[in-house]
Amino acid sequence: MSEEKEETNHTSMILALLILAVCLVVLFTAGKDYYETVTSKPAAAAAVPQPQNPPKPAPFDTEIKFRKFFITAPGAKQVSLAADFNDWGKTPIILTPYSKGYFETSVALAAGEYKYIFLVDGKETQDTVNKDVVEFNGRQVCVKTVK
Repeated sequence: MSEEKEETNHTSMILALLILAVCLVVLFTAGKDYYETVTSKPAAAAAVPQPQNPPKPAPFDTEIKFRKFFITAPGAKQVSLAADFNDWGKTPIILTPYSKGYFETSVALAAGEYKYIFLVDGKETQDTVNKDVVEFNGRQVCVKTVK
C-alpha cells in the first residue's frame, strides 16, 4: 500500500504543480495587460469643429446718458420728479422753473426702462407728452426708455 500512497502523493503533487502553473500564467498575462494599459500613450483628442463665424457678444451698454424731464404747469409753485430711480421722491429731484409755467430737469441714466410721475405742488401728475403709460402699484405712471 505504500506504493499506492506514494503514487497518490506524486499525482497530487503533479496536479498541484499544474494548478500553480495555470494560476501563474493567468496572473502574468493579467499583469502584462495591465502594464501595457498603464504605459500606453493616450489617444489624440478628437478635434471639435469650430464655427466659421463665431457670434459676437451682445454689447452691454453701461454708458450714462442725460435725459430731460419737462412739464408745463402754469401757476405751479414747485414741480418735482418721483421715479423708481429716486425711490419715488424720497430723494427729491426738483425741476427748474422757466417762463410761462415750464419746468425742466436733466437726469443721468443708464440704459433701461424707468417709471416716473411728476409732483406738481405735491399732487401726482402724469407727463402729458409721454403716451407710454403703465399701471404700477395701483396708479398710472409714465415710462421713459433709455437706449
